[in-house]
Amino acid sequence: MKGLASLLKAKYGNNSARGKRAQIRNEILIRKNEILAELTNGWLVRAIWEVLSENKEITCTYKTFAGHLRRLQAKAPARVPDQIGVKISSKDVGVTALS
Repeated sequence: MKGLASLLKAKYGNNSARGKRAQIRNEILIRKNEILAELTNGWLVRAIWEVLSENKEITCTYKTFAGHLRRLQAKAPARVPDQIGVKISSKDVGVTALS
């Protein structure tokens, strides 16, 4: 059985536009959670792109990177209060236990 990487390379090659888009998307998706977390911590998109680009972690332009992040942020679920350190009890939301 052939590996997925070899099948993709055989179909799209290294230089096809479709293959390049898929590569860029995958580079960003691999670090999706990390990138979104750092954005939440206050880092700028440009700063994140510069660091990843300088370290050869991504191979796209800033404009492409920012576009992918906009789409990722639109799809990202809203943060639940307990994920940001806020605890909500049943008293806070007016829920009572049924007898």
